[in-house]
Amino acid sequence: MNCNVIKLNEDNQFINKIKNGDSQITRFFEYDASKKDSFARRLATPNNGREAELAQVIESYMNDLDLTKQQIENIDALANGAKVVIGGQQAGLFGGPLYTFHKIFSIVTLCNELSEQYHKQIVPVFWIAGEDHDFDEVNHTYVFNDKKASLNKIKYHTMTPPESNVSRFTPDKDALIDALDSFFKELKETTHSLEVYEMCKNIIHRYNNWTDIFKGLLHEVFKEYGVLFIDAQYTDLRRMERPILKEMLEQHDELDQAFRETQNNTEAQGLTPMIQTETNTHLFIHEDNMRQLLTYKNGKFITSKSENSYSKEELLEIIDNEPERISNNVVTRPIMEEWLFNTVAFIGGPSEIKYWAELKEVFQLLKVEMPIVLPRLRISYMYERTEKLLSQYDLTTETIISNGVENDRQRFVREQASNELISQVEEMKVQQQQLTDKLKLQVAGNHDNEMLIEKNNEIHQKQYDYLLKRYLLNVERENDISMRQFREINEVLHPMGGLQERIWNSLQIMNDFGKNVFCPSTYPPLHYTFDHIIIKP
Repeated sequence: MNCNVIKLNEDNQFINKIKNGDSQITRFFEYDASKKDSFARRLATPNNGREAELAQVIESYMNDLDLTKQQIENIDALANGAKVVIGGQQAGLFGGPLYTFHKIFSIVTLCNELSEQYHKQIVPVFWIAGEDHDFDEVNHTYVFNDKKASLNKIKYHTMTPPESNVSRFTPDKDALIDALDSFFKELKETTHSLEVYEMCKNIIHRYNNWTDIFKGLLHEVFKEYGVLFIDAQYTDLRRMERPILKEMLEQHDELDQAFRETQNNTEAQGLTPMIQTETNTHLFIHEDNMRQLLTYKNGKFITSKSENSYSKEELLEIIDNEPERISNNVVTRPIMEEWLFNTVAFIGGPSEIKYWAELKEVFQLLKVEMPIVLPRLRISYMYERTEKLLSQYDLTTETIISNGVENDRQRFVREQASNELISQVEEMKVQQQQLTDKLKLQVAGNHDNEMLIEKNNEIHQKQYDYLLKRYLLNVERENDISMRQFREINEVLHPMGGLQERIWNSLQIMNDFGKNVFCPSTYPPLHYTFDHIIIKP
């Protein structure tokens, strides 16, 4: 594999401002991620004293996995006070979009670099957002069919989607296998297809709930990197979180004010508010088999779906006796994560790190220090065929990844068309407009006749536009192979108007290049960068 780094056009974007240490952005974080001394300062902070208990919880959570030597060593290191680099993601179907894997590569890469630079063992941790309940966000994925040069949506179908968090959901295994079959039917068959398919099928049969199946796949891919996994909804973890859950409840009003004030301050700096929530409590409760948001009103905490109510004392008792029923929302989850772990850096997607910018005062209120916040690596995979097509049509990688092929495709069509025909039609449009203007002078002051002539002009102009459109469409049809190739380029490097890693699934890469394509012995060594990485398998 080859690995290249390219610069995309990202002027005035949030990540670019973090990279350059722009004070407009850095004021909303505890550490300036652009400064190297930030890492030394963060590494020097005292531990929270929860690391031994947390290591036991993680070991318990991972006991259904076949742990590698690296993972066992990292659990021991965590228990002995090693700090972590952490990031997380919802449990997507078949691992979800490629960027899930890229988050883990970001975590591992930064861990390795910091461990080498500071001569300290730093542990990679991946946080599975099993407390999330938005099943529509995780029940599907996409697959690229190279024969049709098209993307197809693959969905896990169920008549009873969960209303509780996904860690409580036990999917129908036959339906999952059906979705897996549908995925592989769209793929080209390679020498790796059967092995990748059987790996996924075995994981589905081995594990039961939705997040454990997700965990099983990630473990299979990243175990040799020593990555540790934890589910936010894991019961033993919830028990450990009782003290901070109580603080969040006791200080819910001050917590909400701190969040709102910080969000207003970020908006005053020209940033678009990211966190949209109307609650003033920022905690959920599991009730009636649903995950329900709590909102404080008239001296009671009201549930969002059943409209039941609790006193503060009743909720504190639930935290004591059934903490697994309580979970965080987008405001309190980052604080919970950092209360648990001795974190050097949090790795997030572009939207996630914007969320964190709205939470600085919430961290301070709960006396939890925000770690260094960094964007994940952004990676695209360049197929040999795609590279040849780019060369064939004289396209630049950076432009296609950023903007797609449409401008270049239209340019190509125009080059195949008759310039004389196009110019003559354009001239006819000009002449028609000139004639219209002359006719309107003859009826000046007569509104009905002016409108009649203008309407006639609109009809003629639309006909000329239609003529050009149909002519160019015929040119496209005459060059249908090239049109298909442009579509192929777009679906590989700029699918659905965005980055490949936001749409493509990791199984696609494994099917094409092998089950072990992401393993340390195969995957190219990465370096943490704010720029875009191109990998040529």
